[in-house]
Amino acid sequence: MVIVVAIPAYIFLHLSRWGRYLFAVGSNSEAARLSGVNVNRTIYLAYILSSTCAAFVGLLLASRIGIGNATQAEGWELQAIASSVIGGTSLFGAVGSVHGPLLGAFILATINNGANLLNVNAFVQRIITGVLIIVIVYFDQLRRRGSR
Repeated sequence: MVIVVAIPAYIFLHLSRWGRYLFAVGSNSEAARLSGVNVNRTIYLAYILSSTCAAFVGLLLASRIGIGNATQAEGWELQAIASSVIGGTSLFGAVGSVHGPLLGAFILATINNGANLLNVNAFVQRIITGVLIIVIVYFDQLRRRGSR
């Protein structure tokens, strides 16, 4: 399923004008608007694609566990953000890729699996994930300041 989503996402983000528009709007929406990009349509497209992917994940989760439960994926937001940040996506916009969050998810899953094997409490694992996000965002800020 990862390949079914990742390959079209890569093509959409890196090989189409709509992907360039998304990066442009994420970087500076006013500059994108002045360049002729329909910012509102691009933002709507981003939300539509995001909700479509979320619905796809909901269907996969419901088929895996056999029931539909609205609170089943509670707390996965932190995992998604952490995977993206670990993979090199900037929380400040216009920097990211498809393969980065995949690698970030693999790294985060490895860390969580190791913590489970070491009998680390689930709450401590969330704290570790949060600290990892803070550290990576700090280094991202340092990198952004250095590039100016």
